[in-house]
Amino acid sequence: MAIRITGMYSGLDTESIINELASAQSYKKTKLVKAQKKLSWKQDAWKALNTKIYSFYQKLDDLRLQSSYMKKKTTVSNPNAVKVSSGESTVDGVHTLTVDKLAKRAYLTGGSLETSTGTRFTGDASLKQLCELNGLEFSGKGSISVNGGLGQSVEIEVDENTTINGFVEKLKAVGLNANFDQDNQRIYISSRDTGKDANFTISGNDAGGFQALAALGLLSKPVEGTAEYDEFKKWADYADPAHADDKNKLIESWVAARAAAYKEANDALAKDNETLKKANEYNKEQLAKLEGYADYGHMSKSELYDKIYGKEVEVDKVDENGKPVTDAEGNVIKEKVRQGGLVQDLEEKRKVYAELDAKQGADRDEAAIAAAKAEVEKAEKEIGKANDCYSYVNAIATNEAAIKANEDKIKENADYFVVDDTDPDNVKITGTQKLKDEVTAEIEAKANAAVEALKGTYTDKLSSEKQAHKIQGSDAVITLNGVEYTSYNNSISVNGMTITALEETGDKEVTLSTTTDTDGIYDMIKGLFTEYNALINEMDGMYNAESAKDYEPLTSEEKEAMTDDEIEEWEKKIKDSLLRRDSTLSTVSSAMKNVMLKGVSVNGKNMYLSDFGIATLGYFASKDNERNAFHIDGDQDDATVRGNADVLRTMIATEPETVMNFFVGLSNNMHDELDKKMSATTLSSALTVYNDKQMKKEYDAYTEKIKKQEEKLNALMDKWYAKFSAMETALAKMESKNNAVSSMFGG
Repeated sequence: MAIRITGMYSGLDTESIINELASAQSYKKTKLVKAQKKLSWKQDAWKALNTKIYSFYQKLDDLRLQSSYMKKKTTVSNPNAVKVSSGESTVDGVHTLTVDKLAKRAYLTGGSLETSTGTRFTGDASLKQLCELNGLEFSGKGSISVNGGLGQSVEIEVDENTTINGFVEKLKAVGLNANFDQDNQRIYISSRDTGKDANFTISGNDAGGFQALAALGLLSKPVEGTAEYDEFKKWADYADPAHADDKNKLIESWVAARAAAYKEANDALAKDNETLKKANEYNKEQLAKLEGYADYGHMSKSELYDKIYGKEVEVDKVDENGKPVTDAEGNVIKEKVRQGGLVQDLEEKRKVYAELDAKQGADRDEAAIAAAKAEVEKAEKEIGKANDCYSYVNAIATNEAAIKANEDKIKENADYFVVDDTDPDNVKITGTQKLKDEVTAEIEAKANAAVEALKGTYTDKLSSEKQAHKIQGSDAVITLNGVEYTSYNNSISVNGMTITALEETGDKEVTLSTTTDTDGIYDMIKGLFTEYNALINEMDGMYNAESAKDYEPLTSEEKEAMTDDEIEEWEKKIKDSLLRRDSTLSTVSSAMKNVMLKGVSVNGKNMYLSDFGIATLGYFASKDNERNAFHIDGDQDDATVRGNADVLRTMIATEPETVMNFFVGLSNNMHDELDKKMSATTLSSALTVYNDKQMKKEYDAYTEKIKKQEEKLNALMDKWYAKFSAMETALAKMESKNNAVSSMFGG
């Protein structure tokens, strides 16, 4: 860019003169900018219209389905008690029902954890703290069984360090809702689902388990006659010598099952090891084929990692300025970094190459640059070889570690079972004495704990405020037309109806009346024409818009001379006319209009919208740009045809199949026509009715042309500025000589 000197010596308004001289070139650029802006507005107009056309296209999907015209409606005499939705298969008729019982969740409200002296706990309180401060015993560890309902169960091991929050999280893991309310000092638990199948139990497997539950406020004395009491009684019997045979059978059953499980686990682990060993054979074969195998293939995983990334060393930590970072006491902080690896070597070589390549002119040494580049490429290749080797070395090491872990587990599991394969046709898996001892101890602990639980050993020392209170979950009971149905979630599906109970009705019957949903079908068809009319009216308005040929987008200078309202009005005039007489718009709207005017064959007869009381108002009766809109006779929302006979609603009620076949056919025809218009071409994208690709190409061409005009304009102005600068320089020299001569003569 030329140096721009104002008319200091000439006194000329250099800036204005040059702008005038360059005005022709500037006009060319401005013309292009305005044309691009106008194109941008046109793109926006098409995008907005295309969105509406696509929305209409999607709406047609439902109208193309016969099932959409088989709507049923069920009225309910007491909607506060029952909610009903009807499907197409629902049989017309009147039904009666009662809601005898609502489905309920199972709830357990824990006892208060607050001590008698007013000490309150947070969720971080441990079992040790709870027991000590509430004067409760705890053996130090225990086992708790939790059945969360719906088949989810878990065994929870606890010790003196187990916290309230920790135990709550374990309850959540088994499928329960659980929370510790610190304000009320209670644990609240509920099933996630309603119904009796979602009931849950929480019980101790040993004395420690019961003691832990007591400390957490989750213990209550089993009530005789309940399923929970029966479960405890069953286990307590195993502690009675009179039931020794039953206990021994249970022990044998558990031992056999667990021995088989250990054997199955070992078989799976052995199979996994076979797979891992085969994988490593392959990995070793591929490793040996690599170019870098001789240098890197025999290294261990850690050795190769150090080779690539450098060995880990401890150094002083420094900030971004290279100054040591210290702690609060002024000691330099140490950090571990890697040094001396192939990666660092590559970075150093890249740095050398970059510094040499950045030099220009006489300082540039092409031979040195080429040599540095070769060094970089060599280092990159070396890292590539090392990385190739590392990928296999790493995989081999990982697999070997997994094989070792599996082998250790196999050895551990082998202590619990014996395979008797002396008879090939009758291989038996039996448990070892170690397994039998463990199972026996487990069952006896659970049995003894159940005895103590029934005695009240764990609960009698707890006040009512400290004990848990439980409500069992239950199924809903709904009687429909004299038949009783149960549901875990208050909903039943019968005869195409989905019935949801909201409240119990006692002996008061609720009446359900199912009929064809004439209003629903009518509203669906009406919705089609509401959207079609809005769309076609807008398209006609765009096509027939007033001309704005004398209006062009405003420049920044032109906007400065206008108010905001004037600018808005000016630009609106242009935007409203952008699709005036647009050929693409005409093609799309004409195709849609033709579909509406064409007949649809129904049972061999060609039928038209007019047969259903649907038609346009005619040229003279319609407003401008609304002449192609359809009106439904008898539509109470349409003042122009409100008083006419409601043909469509009558036909829905009396000839539903005719209505269905016609509008399915009409919707399919419209869908197919729009499908064609929205197909992807070299000029347009998929699901687009206008040439968006072509318009983008035109927009990008404008960008390039504007750029070139800017370059020409800048070059021209630089040329003139250079000439005026030369003139000003000459005038300055002349003035300097005049001043010198004048001073010689005493002027």
